Amino acid sequence: MAGESDRLLGEDRLRGVLDLFERLRERPPWRWRERLRPLLLLLGPDRATSHAAEMLKSRCEDERAPVSHIAAETPATGVAGVLREAKRELSQPSSRARGEPALRFPLLEMALWLRDLREIRLAGDRPPPRDASAAERENHRLVRRVTHPPVGDNENARRRELNRVIRRRGRDVLRDLEEPRGRPATFLSFLEQIAPIGIAVVALISAGTAAALDLASAVLAAVIGLAFVTVQIVARTRGWYGVRRFVWFLRQPYVDRDSTGFLGFALGVFDPRPVEPEDHGEQLDLLLVAAFLEDLRRNYRRDYRRAAWARVRYPVLIFERLSAGHPGVTFVELVERVRADGQASGLPPGFDPLVVVAGVDPAAPADDDPSVPSGPTLVERLAQAVRVDVSSGEPQSVIAARGLWDRYTREQRRVGALGSRRELRVDITRDPGGDLPPVRPVRRRPRLAHPALPWIAMVAVAAASVTVISVQVVRYCSPVGIRRMANGECVGITDGSFRFGEDSGGRNNDNRLNKVLDEIEALNDHVKESGKPYATVVYLGPVTADPSIKNRRIDLLAGVQGELIGLAIAQKRFNDAAEGDDLRLRVLVANAGARFRYAEQVAGQIRRRALKDRSIVAVIGFEQSRRQTQEAIRLLAKSALPLIGTANSYDGTALLDGDAGYSPYYFRLASPNSRTAEHAAYWARHGDVGGRRVDDAVVIHDGDPDDLYSRNLAVDFERAFRPGSALMRPYRNPGELNKSVREACQDQPDMFYYAGRSDEFRSFINVLELSCPKRPLVMADDEIAKYVSDNAEELGRKNTFDLYFTPLAVREAWTWRWIGDQAPQTFYSDYDPAVRAMSDADGPPGQRPSITRAAVGYDAATLVATVASKVYWQEKALPSAGSVFAALNDPDHDVLRNGASGVIRFGPRASGHQVLDKPVMLATIKPDGRPIAGAGPRPGRRGAPRRRAERSDEEAKGPR
Repeated sequence: MAGESDRLLGEDRLRGVLDLFERLRERPPWRWRERLRPLLLLLGPDRATSHAAEMLKSRCEDERAPVSHIAAETPATGVAGVLREAKRELSQPSSRARGEPALRFPLLEMALWLRDLREIRLAGDRPPPRDASAAERENHRLVRRVTHPPVGDNENARRRELNRVIRRRGRDVLRDLEEPRGRPATFLSFLEQIAPIGIAVVALISAGTAAALDLASAVLAAVIGLAFVTVQIVARTRGWYGVRRFVWFLRQPYVDRDSTGFLGFALGVFDPRPVEPEDHGEQLDLLLVAAFLEDLRRNYRRDYRRAAWARVRYPVLIFERLSAGHPGVTFVELVERVRADGQASGLPPGFDPLVVVAGVDPAAPADDDPSVPSGPTLVERLAQAVRVDVSSGEPQSVIAARGLWDRYTREQRRVGALGSRRELRVDITRDPGGDLPPVRPVRRRPRLAHPALPWIAMVAVAAASVTVISVQVVRYCSPVGIRRMANGECVGITDGSFRFGEDSGGRNNDNRLNKVLDEIEALNDHVKESGKPYATVVYLGPVTADPSIKNRRIDLLAGVQGELIGLAIAQKRFNDAAEGDDLRLRVLVANAGARFRYAEQVAGQIRRRALKDRSIVAVIGFEQSRRQTQEAIRLLAKSALPLIGTANSYDGTALLDGDAGYSPYYFRLASPNSRTAEHAAYWARHGDVGGRRVDDAVVIHDGDPDDLYSRNLAVDFERAFRPGSALMRPYRNPGELNKSVREACQDQPDMFYYAGRSDEFRSFINVLELSCPKRPLVMADDEIAKYVSDNAEELGRKNTFDLYFTPLAVREAWTWRWIGDQAPQTFYSDYDPAVRAMSDADGPPGQRPSITRAAVGYDAATLVATVASKVYWQEKALPSAGSVFAALNDPDHDVLRNGASGVIRFGPRASGHQVLDKPVMLATIKPDGRPIAGAGPRPGRRGAPRRRAERSDEEAKGPR
């Protein structure tokens, strides 16, 4: 108890020294406040300095701060011995906080190892001592192998042997070579440095890529990033990577080296010269000290490593008592020389964090030589070693004056780096008495430098990124470019391999399109596998049903199913006819969503893809005349892609803003609404529909401002019919439609002209049948062909109203009655087998593709393929979008004489590239559900609508 009281009393009396010691070893929180620490000299007799040194050491160990205590009786043989002891103690678990990595000294370990080899080499063939460690015995064996290599290429053999061992030690550069831990421990040592930051960065990049591009790109970014992180971790356990750290030695001025890199440097240290210079040993000691300080600097460097920021105490080297012959004196002198050399080299300042405390008897002499009794003291010798010399201020000559400024700036930099004072002296025997304030509180490790924080941050970032990607997984229907929109539809571009009807649970709701997509995919695969040249056409259409429609019987996909079947027939026929190096056709399918909701976004995808894939020569489809379709056409026209409209009949399709007129790149296969309405009004007025003249009509149309088709057709019909005899009835929803029909039936007109969409046609006829007292007469446009195709049998069986409509194309128009001796269109002979092969036999009964839309889809694809093939043979090069457009724009010849919907010849841009001489046909439904059709002008012939007087009533309905 008495000894403990004396110890506490001593600590209280030395409270000022403790406060100074805490300030010396406390690391500033900011980089710009870091400075080299001065030498702390504790002056007093041996017993007092030993007590003070022990007290400082205990304080560090209580905090688990890095400290090395070199006792007076420590058997330290030279500077190398001091460094070995300092390295060992600074690496102990007691010198680091729990959970923190130990200080590592790879440069010092390599330098000490090379020095040991050199000492063995100088000793000749002397065997190792009996009590030598395994490492020492291995060093002796290595020296023998390098000194006496096998007979042959001795120099190369020496280099290979030494290089092999250096690489092995480079691999283990982070572990204590005296206590091997193996590669797994080395791997884990690097894991904290690389894994948290690397994985967090990879997660952020992957999430950003998923949000900006698509899931496939995100997965690719994640795989590449994780592979890079893994390679970094594994590579750092390899010897070649560890050797890279030793390049530092090549920049040191203390030992000569050749030009063969670090191996040459190692051989220079290993091979003693025939006549060693007197200071060679000192130069090696300087190299050891420089390596020691550089290792400490790297351990405390403020970079991406968390552990470096967590170290809030500088490492302390305490010499319990220095005397003239103690190697610690030489160590202090060499440390200051190395610091001065580093500052004089002009390199950016790198402050080593070492704090040196030394106990010194103020009366101890500076030299052990007893012949100089009144020489300088050891304190003066140490003070001289750490002094910062500056100019004496003596005046210079006029010639030497020119160098004064350079000398002045060098001295300023030196003082700024080393400090104006380099030692602090404390006489621990002087006690003036009085109370001292408490020792300043110890700085704690920053919370942001907690060992768990990088892993917590990594997990948080990774979890957030996984959440983002999970959202994208829900948002994406396919990893490559197929996105899930807010209403659940999957939109994007496919080669036929993706099924757009899949819902969020992976179930396929629109399986009526599966077989035709399978066929397109197989045809595309065959094109790619053939290795032959090909051109690509992109189909843009509404490939999914409206998600709000739950009844698959009214999904209204007959139109797009027909167009896709027409595309597949055209693609197969064109490719089957190709021989040798003839051009082939590839088809991509782009879903714009039901009602073309996402046409503009998907058009952007097509545009970007066309910039990368130069085989894309045209885009076809655009079947619905809506505002979104118009925007898509304008966007795609900016890429100079030829655009072929199938069923789009709005008069102003492809009109540009302002007075620019129609886009030059858009070509239309459907007659415009104005021409169709003119024929419909003529037939109605002259009794060609229903067998009686129509004096008044109610026009039903969709009032949605985004629907360009419906109002345009209604206005055109009203204008072509008798002025004031057509009553306009717009609707915005099924409820308004039902109300309008019921009101119209109260004063039933001669005819209802339905200019609305197929979506509401079932509601229209249901209310019509229930509300009208007389048998209604209904006339409509090709838009309802989608509904008729799926419900023809039901319409014929019910037979509750007379229905006439104007399809874009019908099979009956190609019978002998209408074309006479002209060659028939072969499309229709291929159609029925294709429908059986590409339709779902297990689908709901009555669902059939629209033959009308199949015909125009076939014509569009055949048109592009034919033109591209002509360009290919004329130019002897793969066709481009520009060359295909030039051929389509040529007014001197028919582009396609015998299309399934008639002759295809386009008018000038001024009229919107309308198809010329296109027949407008009239069709109705027989009681057995079969369509029957007639025509206005015959296919392939110019002419105005024929008057009813020129044919019989049966002819007005078309051939039976």
